[in-house]
Amino acid sequence: MKKLSNNNNGTPQLNEDVSFVQHFLPGLEAGEYRLQVDQQVFKADCKTPVSGEAYTNAYKFAVLGDRFNLSNPGAVINSVFPNNQASGEFSSVLPHVVFTKTTFPWIRYPTTKEPYSPPSPGKDVDGDVPTWLWIMLLDEDDVTAFPGLDLTPVNCTIADLFSQSLVPESTLTAGGYSYFYDAEKEDLFSRLEAGEKTTDQIQAIDVPLALFGQLAPTVDDLKLLAHGRSVSVVNQPTSDSSNGEPVGTFSIVFGNRLPATQKKTWAFLVSLEELEVFLPQTGGLPPVNTTYKATDKLRLAVLANWTLFSTGESATFVHQLESLNSRTPGGPPAENTNLRLNYNGNNQVVAGALGMGYAPLNEIMRTSEKNVSWYRGPLVPYSTADMLLAPLITSPDDATIFDPTTGMLDRSYAAAWTIGRMLALQDLAFSTGLYNWKKSLRQQVNTKIENNLLAEQFSLDLQTTTDGAQLQPGTILKQTVMKLRTK
Repeated sequence: MKKLSNNNNGTPQLNEDVSFVQHFLPGLEAGEYRLQVDQQVFKADCKTPVSGEAYTNAYKFAVLGDRFNLSNPGAVINSVFPNNQASGEFSSVLPHVVFTKTTFPWIRYPTTKEPYSPPSPGKDVDGDVPTWLWIMLLDEDDVTAFPGLDLTPVNCTIADLFSQSLVPESTLTAGGYSYFYDAEKEDLFSRLEAGEKTTDQIQAIDVPLALFGQLAPTVDDLKLLAHGRSVSVVNQPTSDSSNGEPVGTFSIVFGNRLPATQKKTWAFLVSLEELEVFLPQTGGLPPVNTTYKATDKLRLAVLANWTLFSTGESATFVHQLESLNSRTPGGPPAENTNLRLNYNGNNQVVAGALGMGYAPLNEIMRTSEKNVSWYRGPLVPYSTADMLLAPLITSPDDATIFDPTTGMLDRSYAAAWTIGRMLALQDLAFSTGLYNWKKSLRQQVNTKIENNLLAEQFSLDLQTTTDGAQLQPGTILKQTVMKLRTK
């Protein structure tokens, strides 16, 4: 759990808590299932069967899940980062995809066998589970290193994932492999899931195995390239599927390659379902017992793709600091190291004000007149004398300074006073105490005025009793009214 901010009532949604979740495993992975029900009838002793045979019935059902394409991308993918055709400093960013359907990265797996043992009902899986999805990044340098590599996904059908020996109309020629690399003629259609047809439209890309081996993650890597998050979406724009809920739950799949600087990068969300035999081992070793040639190609189904451009960092942070104030990095110190606005004019008053950290800002006066006033922040590049303002400031105008030499106003202290007042009033304890103090003070003033009025209008003998004790204002007013009625 990582807490981003705090508030007084401890509400998680307002605290903007972020919960990192290891995985969101589905109740059943996508695929076909067979359910068998057996019923045996016993006599009253519950031991002797009425008949020797049990009643048996079997049912087949399928859990559908996108496999080689996304039937409704908007219902599965929330967003990608960087955005499509984005340009920026992405050389230190791992591109990723945010999924609205939280279990999607784990509805299948990249291994040839189930990577974990299903837990008992009500229990969860403690171990890491690899995702079957991978964000593959390719750029122009890859095309140069592997001539013939096409970075544009090709529109094809599921039939093109089979070899031509199995499906003659397939475009997967000799030396090409895909998810059905070990399919036989007799189990051709059994490799398809419920609802799938060889004519279904998909997108695919052919990657040389030599390049794939350099870039592909290991199974252990895939355990770390996906996780879930529960985040506050109170102050964030949400999709129509959010239903106004204050907390959004998502799953995220990361890539394992950083975008190259000053290069256009193509990002592909591809399926690695049961492609363990092509994945490298830990430490960059080739797959176990591989017999495939480096010149062979692996056809991958593309579920989503986008492009981005990383400009790279124009300068390191140290370089940027050294270049401040027109200084040459490695050269002598700058004459003026103050943080200030650049000015090339000849007005010495303006140059001096800017050198002290001031900035001219447009201002709309109470009379709707437009004006330009000086403003600076709380940090100044020089020593300051004692505060010349009055200790009691009742309004921002009391903290405004007028410069008769330029005819301009300095609103720095006025802005600081306003910010302080807003921060103070935002504090519940302070604002409540201030209100109660003002209310009590107002009552004291009203009481004092009432006593003065009574003392001026009526005889002094109404203010004291026969024994000389002081009467309360309410008592004075009551006795006065009664005396007036008797007259």
